[in-house]
Amino acid sequence: MTWGEPGRWGRSAWSAVPLRDASWPVRVTGVIALLGALAQALPMPANVTRGMSSTVSMAVSTVFITLAVRQLPPGRRDAFRIIHLGCLTWLAAWALFVYYRIHDPQMFPSPGDAVFVVAYVPLVVGVLMLNRQRSGRLAFGPLLDASIVTVSAGVLTVAFIVLPTVRNTGMTVTARLFGSVYPLLDVLLLFLVAQMLVVRATRDPARWWLTAGIVTTLVADILQNVIVLRGGHDFPGWMFVLWALLFVGIGVAADCAGQEARKVTAPGPVSAAEADAGGGLTVARLVVLTATAGLPSLVLLLTSRNRADSYEGYLSAGSLLLLVMVTFRIWDLLRVLKRQAVRLSEVARTDPLTGVANRRSWDFELARGLAAATRTGPVLLTGLLDLDHFKKYNDEHGHQAGDDLLREAAQTWRRALGTDGYIARWGGEEFAILVRCDDEADGLLAIDALRGIVPSGQTCSIGAARWDGQEDAEALLHRVDEALYEAKHAGRNRLVRSSPVLESVPEDHTSSISSITRVGES
Repeated sequence: MTWGEPGRWGRSAWSAVPLRDASWPVRVTGVIALLGALAQALPMPANVTRGMSSTVSMAVSTVFITLAVRQLPPGRRDAFRIIHLGCLTWLAAWALFVYYRIHDPQMFPSPGDAVFVVAYVPLVVGVLMLNRQRSGRLAFGPLLDASIVTVSAGVLTVAFIVLPTVRNTGMTVTARLFGSVYPLLDVLLLFLVAQMLVVRATRDPARWWLTAGIVTTLVADILQNVIVLRGGHDFPGWMFVLWALLFVGIGVAADCAGQEARKVTAPGPVSAAEADAGGGLTVARLVVLTATAGLPSLVLLLTSRNRADSYEGYLSAGSLLLLVMVTFRIWDLLRVLKRQAVRLSEVARTDPLTGVANRRSWDFELARGLAAATRTGPVLLTGLLDLDHFKKYNDEHGHQAGDDLLREAAQTWRRALGTDGYIARWGGEEFAILVRCDDEADGLLAIDALRGIVPSGQTCSIGAARWDGQEDAEALLHRVDEALYEAKHAGRNRLVRSSPVLESVPEDHTSSISSITRVGES
């Protein structure tokens, strides 16, 4: 077991990796990087010391990322290489930030800030490439969901961070510019996180770790903005932990991607269904999107509650009410669509004339029956029923009467088979059946009894076979079809069982299985 194993990433399993494994240097470096990140929470004599310590921690994490990226195969390395470039740029920016923090604490923006802005570019491009490698394309629904979350956060960011910064005449133009750009870049990172969360095709261990790393940075940046807006300049140690965890998360993500690459040598493209997975509008997602979309109006309502002469509160309250009403309308449409989807699914599985299952459903049920028989071991009998002289009946009584015969026969046989049997229209006047039973003889008698209940005084021929436990569905149906051909060739109105030697139940069958005789015997 490894730390990138799906469903197990909540606890480390590095100890299960033998040291002779070529990836052990990556794991050891990763442990050191994680410990270095957590160490930033320890008390330190001055912010300068913490800044230098965090620089060393990020440098170790960068080595961790470098080793993890190097073990990736070429087809999966490009995106992480670009992300790695962003980390190197981020490390350089952090080092410059600490340097100028020591020599000129009041300088803002410093050259480090300019490098920080540049570092966002490869990070964003790399994550976008990584998502596209896995999902192939991004459906409109998930893209819109991610955009709703991002726009909501962006509106609040602009209102409470960007605009106050731009209007702060006590700051230089460049300071206002950089003070406005940083929050907007964080909103862009939020879009990447939302995109990875709403698209199911991108939810693998590598993306989870990458998402976790980005989220820690977003949390730290938000808290930094809050502290700065309140006039503070000193940040607690655990904020440095959050910033350092971005590098650790990226390194773990690259290592997980390497593990996946070793498990799957040649991954194929994701199907359209998988790419769209997660794009459906569930009730839970609708609630989250509604809450997100209504957040700016809610904030406006709360901030304007003390201004009685302002219309802002009424407008925001009305917007929230309308949003809730629209949400309930969409929820009602979802219920209607769900019912329609169920009905369409039933139509797709049912033969429109007879009301029994169609050929597509038969293929699925037969495969499921074979799988169940493999696990539990009951006797599984398969049969084909063919109405005798159906064309002649059609010509004499008309096509409507023929349709009525097909419908009545199918329903009669379905009732007779009960819960232990399954019937589907095979095509034309032929029907396929499955019977699960504990005793083969009893099962054959139950199938043969279907000949005696054909409506309108008609008869049918039946070919049957017991699954041998090894053959596939195609081979089984081939034997059943041969048995049906033999039944019709032998005079119709009989059951022929496929076996190493075909066996037949003649027209004058009795209730005992002993009446089965071999075809061709006197």
